[in-house]
Amino acid sequence: METILLEGNSKKNIRLLLEISKELGIRAKKLSSIEKEDLAIAHSIEEGRKSGHSTKEKVLKALSK
Repeated sequence: METILLEGNSKKNIRLLLEISKELGIRAKKLSSIEKEDLAIAHSIEEGRKSGHSTKEKVLKALSK
């Protein structure tokens, strides 16, 4: 499975992209601002773990505060 993220300022164009994806049989979802933040945080955590700048324990400790 392949995934792309698109961001735009035009609600009309976003709706058009969602309609086109439906016609093509591609799952698409408009993300809320909270979902975008969650995705960015998850990405940052994963990058930190891969680079050695953070560990699962450090992340969990920070989140428990």
